[in-house]
Amino acid sequence: MNTKLTTPPSKQKENLRQRAYLNSLTSFIDYVGGQIVGFIVSPFIVGGLGSSMYGMWQMLSQMTGFANIADTRATQVLKWSIAQKRDLASDQELKSDLTTALVVTTFILPIILIIGSVIIWYAPNITHAAPEYHNIIRIACSLLLLTLITSKVFDLFESVIRGMNMGYKRMGFRAGIIFLAGGLKVFAITQGYGLIGLSTVEFFTALLIGTTFYYIVKKNIPWFGFAKTNTSKIISYSRLSGWFMASTGSKMFLLSSDKLLLGYLAGPVFVTKYAITLFTSYALQGLITAVVNGVIPGMGGLFGKGEYNKVQRARKMIMILNWVLTASLGVAILLYNRSFISLWVGEEHYAGNTENLLILLIAVQAIFFQIDSLIINVSLDLKMKVYISVLASAITISMSFFLIEHYQIIGLCISILVGRLVLSVGYPLLLGRVMHMQVNFTEWKQFQPILITALLFALATHIGQSILITNWVSLIAIGVLSVPAVGIIFWLVGLRREEREIVKELTSKIELFKRDDN
Repeated sequence: MNTKLTTPPSKQKENLRQRAYLNSLTSFIDYVGGQIVGFIVSPFIVGGLGSSMYGMWQMLSQMTGFANIADTRATQVLKWSIAQKRDLASDQELKSDLTTALVVTTFILPIILIIGSVIIWYAPNITHAAPEYHNIIRIACSLLLLTLITSKVFDLFESVIRGMNMGYKRMGFRAGIIFLAGGLKVFAITQGYGLIGLSTVEFFTALLIGTTFYYIVKKNIPWFGFAKTNTSKIISYSRLSGWFMASTGSKMFLLSSDKLLLGYLAGPVFVTKYAITLFTSYALQGLITAVVNGVIPGMGGLFGKGEYNKVQRARKMIMILNWVLTASLGVAILLYNRSFISLWVGEEHYAGNTENLLILLIAVQAIFFQIDSLIINVSLDLKMKVYISVLASAITISMSFFLIEHYQIIGLCISILVGRLVLSVGYPLLLGRVMHMQVNFTEWKQFQPILITALLFALATHIGQSILITNWVSLIAIGVLSVPAVGIIFWLVGLRREEREIVKELTSKIELFKRDDN
């Protein structure tokens, strides 16, 4: 009797460059769509709510997120776990991971509800709302908490598709839903539904996006489904999730407490000025982060195989692209943000030139330390990262309580920059230890882009004080010309020849209009 030996079919090899491009393009479309909607809708919200109430809305949106501090981030563990072993694990093991993440998420939801209830009760006091608005504030906060829980459950499906490095399969879906939500927000404001109407739209949007992700995953991931798990695996996931929870908690205090601190210590009107002036810098940060998020899941596979040299090369490429984008778009923000805000919602909502510069520096600082933060997440080695983040958070919050009272927005920005400096130094050192690479902060090649960017920013800040463009056509035309001009200058002066060659090599192997990676 002849026995025919069979081997399991090998999984198709990914074109990592093409997938990174497609994932980044998808994130770019989603983010730009969100910014366009924000640009169109924000004047309606500011005008409909008023300066003080708009500041409270910003505080509520940030405050509700703190209920998430109890979240074990099982979805993040799932994403990075799948990213590491998608080429090595069986379908049954991947299904079991999904089931484990669902169980851990289900266990944590009651704790999120309890913390959320405390936040809802004290929300009027934190926002300094007048007594007649207390019920409205609490109802709006309750709806935002429901939105958070809904997103938490549906995040499982997004984690699967991103862990499989197939985020590009959702191209355009989220952006389309965001445009729909923008229209509903305008309707809610113009019809007088206020904070409650806005919160209801947020819940509807989360539900629609989550349902869409479920459909996309079910259609495109052959192994998608649930399988048996066990107690030991749940405990193991919970321990790792515990470090992700600690990381998330420290990250919230570090990255998502600025409006709360400013509003509580200085008042919601300052929050409105800060949020409006922040719009362009936050758009820059979000745009670059969206591109990076498209690349990182592909690096997870390299991490899982121990190919650290390739991870280092990918990191270097990301850094180079980020410097070019940061310099060119940052200069435009310093030159034209005052004009942009004057035309958009009114110059009275502009925080000031010094504040504009400091806010931009915060965004730039976050862009670069978050690259290393995301790569460290892929390694699933989070212990030291949490300690570093807690230290940075403690410094930021301690300084804020002293400086905001005296210097308002400037005090907040200085506190954030000083506190996050711990991350700018600590994350590269930690990543070097994880990947067994040497980190040197004294090499000229590292200071060259920093110095050139600093010179460009200083010059733009000085010139920007005397610029006030009074019509959209001129602003758009000058902005469109300025960004590539500064980009070319930085390309020639801010980068070394070998760095320019790395970018050329990368772009030459990407097919811009190819929708798949084969």
